[in-house]
Amino acid sequence: MSSKVEKQDVLQAVVVASFFHKNFWPAAGKDDSCLVPMVNKPLLYYTLDLLESSGIVDVVLFCSSCSTDRIKTFVRDTSFHRLNVTYSSSDTCRSFGDVLRHLDACALIRNDFVLLWGNVIGKLSLLPLVKQFKELRQRDKGAVMTLIYQQGNSDTGQTLVLSSDSHRVLFHNKSRGKINLPLELVLNETVQIRRDLLETNIAICSTAVPPLFADNFDFQTKDDFVKGLLINEEILNSTLYVHIIDKGYVNEVFDWPSYQKASHDILHRWSYPQVPEIIDKYSLRYGNVYFGENLKLALTCDVGNDTVIGSDSIFGNGTSIFKSIIGKNCNIGNNVVIENSYLFNGVNVKDNSVIQYSVIGENCLIKENSTIIDSCILGSNVVIESTTELKQKQLCSSNFNNKMIKLSPKAYVYDAENDSDSDGEQETSGLRYHKKSCSSYSYSSSDNDDTASIVASIPDDTCMFYSEVVDSLIRGFEDHVHCDNLILEINSSRYAYNINYREANFQVIRAMLTLNNKAELKALNQVRYYAQLQSQLDYFMPVLKNYIKNMDSCEDCLSAIEDVAKCEDMLNTVVVKVIHHLYDMNVLSEESILKWHQKDEDGPFSKIIRDKTSKLVEWLKDAEEETDSDDSS
Repeated sequence: MSSKVEKQDVLQAVVVASFFHKNFWPAAGKDDSCLVPMVNKPLLYYTLDLLESSGIVDVVLFCSSCSTDRIKTFVRDTSFHRLNVTYSSSDTCRSFGDVLRHLDACALIRNDFVLLWGNVIGKLSLLPLVKQFKELRQRDKGAVMTLIYQQGNSDTGQTLVLSSDSHRVLFHNKSRGKINLPLELVLNETVQIRRDLLETNIAICSTAVPPLFADNFDFQTKDDFVKGLLINEEILNSTLYVHIIDKGYVNEVFDWPSYQKASHDILHRWSYPQVPEIIDKYSLRYGNVYFGENLKLALTCDVGNDTVIGSDSIFGNGTSIFKSIIGKNCNIGNNVVIENSYLFNGVNVKDNSVIQYSVIGENCLIKENSTIIDSCILGSNVVIESTTELKQKQLCSSNFNNKMIKLSPKAYVYDAENDSDSDGEQETSGLRYHKKSCSSYSYSSSDNDDTASIVASIPDDTCMFYSEVVDSLIRGFEDHVHCDNLILEINSSRYAYNINYREANFQVIRAMLTLNNKAELKALNQVRYYAQLQSQLDYFMPVLKNYIKNMDSCEDCLSAIEDVAKCEDMLNTVVVKVIHHLYDMNVLSEESILKWHQKDEDGPFSKIIRDKTSKLVEWLKDAEEETDSDDSS
């Protein structure tokens, strides 16, 4: 009997599925943002899966009235057989605090419960945390909430002062920069000052939490609740605690940059078991490529790393997809380029179009020769006419407020500046995007402004890996660090940022060729530049041979040389000497150079660099023929 009572006490969760913001608009509204596809599964799926895998049975799911039917249909059609979901909705709730007051009025909370938004992904054992919270309440009758944080690796911008013994919250501040701490905080007990904790949007709550919101109408957000309890702790007789996760993976998705990061984490399998081939029917290929069922891909279609292609999709000749997630039933034409973008179900992209760092909503039609780049967000059913060029635009299929700019009969551009009904305090951030660049100073020198044009100024993992390799090589060359130690450093960075070996080969060669900043390059003539570069390559020869040791890695090396030479004039003048030197040092094989030279590449520079190396290639062929004739004699 006691086990049944204990089971009833712990197995309840409240999921707030209305986000009260328009961060995902126009791809989704504030009422149904929990259904935004994340790797072709609604965001809410990951939250409910986390609860089910944790042993939670009873779930109270709050949603707005206008989205209730869609959410009910999704939950019914998804295999959450062990969850007993109770739906609650209201048209009057305008904030998180209103939801808690509504739940208090409905008397839906019976016991201690897990409180979270419908935007949480990952895996976390919740039952032990609920058990710890119950034990905590035996010691502290005023304990009303345990906030779940994840251990971060850097300054997250918020400050928490915790009691060292109990992890009780003594101070909370989300302001960046310097803060003023009350002196009495550190006089009476030992404390921890933490600025490295990441939000998970999960909390373990007592039944006292909804009444506290009901009694305090100025509590509109969770931060308001935390601040109010800390200021009025003695009056309200309520205390807050923190639990810090140092293992596993939990993340919250609240805008497009966090959506982009979480998608990357899922594809790179940090969120296991919430990975594509487990949560849906995909086959995993090399390079974090996931293929759905019944695909039709042309033989000349190029699918790059970190890509998901949903079932029943069609791709034409010469089409290239790189670091993108394509929904189900998509039809992509010939010679289309899709990079770092998210296409939802039913999207149709016609020939010769380019989509980069953008989100394309369900059932959109992109006609021929269109270009959509740099954080464009398209709502459902938008039709883009031929030869259209879009950059950093938000589009809807209808002029719902009569204040939008008509682009075509089913494409209207949202203009926030002229929309008096928009929330002026809300900032909408788009996908992070980077302009292509090849020089090391593009990441490490402050005098370069062209490289990282970023909506949110956080570089991606590849850029971070490249930057760390550059730093290691510069320090290694100047301080004469043994190359074995440099290899260990580079491998450590590679594993930290989950870089595959082909990408590591490419970035290591790029780093070796770009150790000079702009000022240093200007001070060098061609002879001095090549002498210095050759000296560096000879010093790093053990590192080179550690990474470049087969045909694939030779291809990566030559691609990196070509990529850097395209952007760096000084290297371009000595590129033949560099390739020849690497051949002489047995880094590049004769076969790999000939294969690279014969490879058809688009663009004028590819033809120029191959013309430059023609004499070297002829020399290699002649040497090969002489060797063959000597062998035959």
